[in-house]
Amino acid sequence: MQVLQNRSQTFTSSCKCQSVPYQVPPISGLKKRAFGTTPGPAIHPATFLGHWEQGKRRHLSGSASATPRASVMAAAAGSNPKVLVPLGNGSEEMEAVIVIDVLRRAGADVVVASVEDSLQVTCSRAVKLTADAMIADAAKDQYDLIVLPGGMPGAERLRDSAALEGLVKSQKEGGRLLAAICAAPAVVLEAKGMLAGQKATCHPGFSSKLSDQSAVESRVVVDGKLTTSRAPGTAFEFALSLVNQLYGREKMESVAGPMVMYPYSV
Repeated sequence: MQVLQNRSQTFTSSCKCQSVPYQVPPISGLKKRAFGTTPGPAIHPATFLGHWEQGKRRHLSGSASATPRASVMAAAAGSNPKVLVPLGNGSEEMEAVIVIDVLRRAGADVVVASVEDSLQVTCSRAVKLTADAMIADAAKDQYDLIVLPGGMPGAERLRDSAALEGLVKSQKEGGRLLAAICAAPAVVLEAKGMLAGQKATCHPGFSSKLSDQSAVESRVVVDGKLTTSRAPGTAFEFALSLVNQLYGREKMESVAGPMVMYPYSV
């Protein structure tokens, strides 16, 4: 169970939400509508999936994005994938909570870790989140996936955590899944030399910092074991792409359905 107390804006992450998944709909290939207009008629799931397949081939980098990675299909072995989401003061709360929530709906064991001196983290819009563990304790474990939220100065707080840097380097060297969104691809991964030879995207305000500019306009980029995305507005697509990589398409769709996800762009 996850608890959101509206008045205090405190999200308690220590209890686990569980449910089930869907897949990331790239914007291109879908009919665009102007912001503020009334959405069109409901789109049949088969039509949506057809759009998704077309957009995926054009815009998701890396052929491995089309199928789940067998090495991380922990669910097939009877265990839940273990995911780390580190937070620092100034992290983007929408990106953090959407990723945590969607992955827990899929059944993942998500550990939220603070890189600060306490479990409570104050995010970029003054929302207070309570982590499950301190990063020093979380660093004792190994994860199927590590996800870095963006936000400023949250991304800088993640970048400056020695314990987290060691974890991320080990994750990459071990060939395990790594993901980052918003400012984090540029401020953390690019700054640490962890994007060499890989395509990535990030928030438009930081995209000029990426050495490879070929995919910076994409909403979600999957290149091998690396997944990157742009901002709070792409967080659901980003999170559902991660569900697909951990569990496969069927579970991803079962998570997306109850959330009433459908192809709509502004």
